[in-house]
Amino acid sequence: MKYALKHFAAIAVVMLSAAFVWNCSDDDKDVPVDVAALPANAKAFISAHYTDVSVVSAIRDRDDGRDEYEVRFSNGHEVTFDAAGEWTDVDAPAGQTVPDGLVPESVALYIATNYSGSGINDVSRSATGYSVELTNGVDLEFDPLGNFLRVDR
Repeated sequence: MKYALKHFAAIAVVMLSAAFVWNCSDDDKDVPVDVAALPANAKAFISAHYTDVSVVSAIRDRDDGRDEYEVRFSNGHEVTFDAAGEWTDVDAPAGQTVPDGLVPESVALYIATNYSGSGINDVSRSATGYSVELTNGVDLEFDPLGNFLRVDR
């Protein structure tokens, strides 16, 4: 019995070590790209919302077989785009706000009504809706139509 237990423990350690090494492998492929190489939707977004700001870097990140683009601007803002060039995350430096017009009007109205004086510091968009972090540190969740769901704690 002791013999089997020792072998089982040794095999478990080897398997856990192998899983750890496999998970830490660098399958992440970050490749710098020129702004001209970004998808058309990403270039249109940049033209519409960051006209007077220069791009510091643009990186194509291939993670789990999917491309996404991370763009950093000279004013400290960062925008992540999916493979189609649709924004998924817009982040401003602490205390600053993201450009107007990114969220549905109902989200902007909810924030103006309930958090007067606070702006959006970070916004993420997904199939489940919008996650918004305000300049005062409050995190809010909205559905895809912009209906308020909850304060995220």
